[in-house]
Amino acid sequence: MNKLKTIIIGGIIIVTIFIVSANANLFQSQPNTQNLSDNKLKVVASFFPLYEFARNVGGNKTDVYSFLPIGEEPHEWEPSIQQIEDLKGTKLFIYNGAGMEAYISKYMESGEFQNMTFVKATDGIPLLKADSAEDDKEILAQGGLDPHVWNDPIFAEQEVTNIKNAMQKADPANAAYYENNANAYIAKLSELDNDIKTGLSHCKKDTFVSFHNAFNYFSNRYGIHDVWISGMAPEVDVPPQDIQRIIQIAKDKDVKVIFSEDLVDPRLANTLADEVGAQVLILSPLEGINQTEQQEGKTYLDKWYQNLHNLRTALECQ
Repeated sequence: MNKLKTIIIGGIIIVTIFIVSANANLFQSQPNTQNLSDNKLKVVASFFPLYEFARNVGGNKTDVYSFLPIGEEPHEWEPSIQQIEDLKGTKLFIYNGAGMEAYISKYMESGEFQNMTFVKATDGIPLLKADSAEDDKEILAQGGLDPHVWNDPIFAEQEVTNIKNAMQKADPANAAYYENNANAYIAKLSELDNDIKTGLSHCKKDTFVSFHNAFNYFSNRYGIHDVWISGMAPEVDVPPQDIQRIIQIAKDKDVKVIFSEDLVDPRLANTLADEVGAQVLILSPLEGINQTEQQEGKTYLDKWYQNLHNLRTALECQ
């Protein structure tokens, strides 16, 4: 009996260790207050891709969490008073810039966070002007730039480098550690870039219909064409004449896939697909994850390989 009891307890311990280890890689959208008393660098990233980049560079020397909660879409999102309060003790706030975080300027200028360094991840990246609908007020108000650089793996490498540089400056004792982590993750982004090039190299079609205008950098990089339903932000109203224009383009290009997104209502995409006789698939702009993906530990790389699979279907690649 004692032997059986020992085996059972041992099994429970092993399962517990497995669960804790698995959960350590999950999307963290709340500050880990247990780590605030140790020597770890507290880092906040504004939304999912930057959280992913920071987590991979920072490793176990940092405590990284996402400012954007799970399931939220970041365009025009505003933090609550409690979320602002949770920033206390943060050393680095990593944000994308180019108008993506409409709330950021007032906190940078307030003087309330003098001990926190704001790190603009898009520094050094040549930004495109937003091909924006008139009602994308937030994008236009922030300078009319296209913020979606993270959907180009090469530009994502530059964001990773900018994050690494900031961590090295804030925590020079661990500079070599951050350098090694950044190089390892950049190698994975380079592999993703090569896989996309290969995966899209022999396709019957060169045009896809995305839900919102989040793939300009991606399309420019890989020489394909994106027709978008919504503007720079996915929740804006789409005028009837724009819907008719998209329907006509889809028919002219014999489009068989209309893309929806993971964090938006799919009804408009479904309606357009019915009009042109197409199926609906997901093309994630990687702006956030839902609860299921969080529980599964889905990463930036996981989601981009899912995107590549669906793009190959839409473009009828060999």
